[in-house]
Amino acid sequence: MYYQRAGDLDRAQANYRGLLERNQLDPRIHNNLGLLYRDRGMADYAVREFQRALIIDPDYLTARNNLGVALLGQSRLEDAAVEFKRVLARDPRNVDAAVNLALVEKATGQPERAKESLIRALMLDSSNAPAHFNLAGVYELTGESARAVEHYRAFLDHAGAEHTFQAAQARARIEALASR
Repeated sequence: MYYQRAGDLDRAQANYRGLLERNQLDPRIHNNLGLLYRDRGMADYAVREFQRALIIDPDYLTARNNLGVALLGQSRLEDAAVEFKRVLARDPRNVDAAVNLALVEKATGQPERAKESLIRALMLDSSNAPAHFNLAGVYELTGESARAVEHYRAFLDHAGAEHTFQAAQARARIEALASR
């Protein structure tokens, strides 16, 4: 993961390949290689590696959630929902899976269900920035501007440096909603 975090994806990929040559049955290596492929925009390869991790360890919930995210990125919404629901069936307190399931629900025209999933996520972790950001978007979609602004502001309160792009979006949405 070091090379991957440092942005040296070629070296990271070579490192994971070397590790797999020594131990093809380590699901963590397949998961990390899947993340690397996802970072490189190689969605089919990412899905394959997450699936390999799950063949080795069907209870590896991180890989299952990552598979759902990769499927969501391919617009395979039903398949993604299945993976997120499997994670939540095993770990009802998994905030990431709840937020990701809400993204599927929103994309499939189920804003009320998306709200429920995001509110559940925030009950588990009230400082979860992605949950606030996505809940704000759902409130905006359903015409609840004041609630949207409330959650965009909460997002800004909890967002870290990794959320720079969304922070700019949140500020713009607050400004747009306030001018109505």
